[in-house]
Amino acid sequence: MKKILFLFLATILLQSCDDGDIIITTFNFDDAELKSCGVAGNYVFYKVNPEALESLSLKLVVTDSLYKTEGAKEYILNGTANFVNYRTYDGDLGTNYFCSNIPPTSPRVTVDYLASSGIAEFTTIFGYDDNDGISADDEFDGDTDADGLPNLYDVDDDGDNVPTALELDIENIDGDNDPLTDPLDTDGDGTPDYLDPDDDGDGVLTRDEDKDGNLDPRNDVTDSSVGADYLNSAVAVDYDINQYRQHTYKIIKSVKIVLKNLVLVNGEEEITQETLNMGTLNNVEAIPKTTTPAF
Repeated sequence: MKKILFLFLATILLQSCDDGDIIITTFNFDDAELKSCGVAGNYVFYKVNPEALESLSLKLVVTDSLYKTEGAKEYILNGTANFVNYRTYDGDLGTNYFCSNIPPTSPRVTVDYLASSGIAEFTTIFGYDDNDGISADDEFDGDTDADGLPNLYDVDDDGDNVPTALELDIENIDGDNDPLTDPLDTDGDGTPDYLDPDDDGDGVLTRDEDKDGNLDPRNDVTDSSVGADYLNSAVAVDYDINQYRQHTYKIIKSVKIVLKNLVLVNGEEEITQETLNMGTLNNVEAIPKTTTPAF
């Protein structure tokens, strides 16, 4: 009859061996960093507790992209192509133990448990970076200019064809090195330029004060002593620009891995875990995106 051991992380596991020896392992990976290597068709995810000379690893032989879609996806562990290993060793693993093309011969594995069943759940989280000088936490939760791109990944939040990053406190006038604390407000109406479609308050939209029609109002200047026409309330000529400039942003992906209903087997012994959180891999992929919003 198999010996079934119910584990809780950060507890000590006593394993009885055939020769009667007792091997003490911690099965504690709370402070261990989740790492990965490999490509589609041969992914490896692993955690190492160097103090206890033990590791927990997950191998998946799947050809689809693990991070393509946002949300949760499950992979069945079968003990062959997709499996989890818990191991202890007689020495330090070093840095390339799991990612070496040639399996290392040392250190020697002293205890080896293999998952005969269970599920690996991958939850992919999408983050967005439009590099507009405003952090995701500070972005308006919506779409100010109604161009179909939420402010979170809209490089021009007010749709005036002047990038948000250039309408903040770009000269650091207040000296706090935070471009968001005192953003530009040319017309003094209380709405900062980066959220104001008419920056100088002259009744003509900033986007429409683009005389040469190159989708950049910054280089259209009637009076050089004042600056660009979109910042000069004395110049109010409407050129009726009905097009947005091109937007570029990144989708930054992270993934959380949870093992469920895990059964690790070593001879006549079993380790069972109903839920085991392997951890989160941050910034596992960064995908550049380019789009031009429809007007």
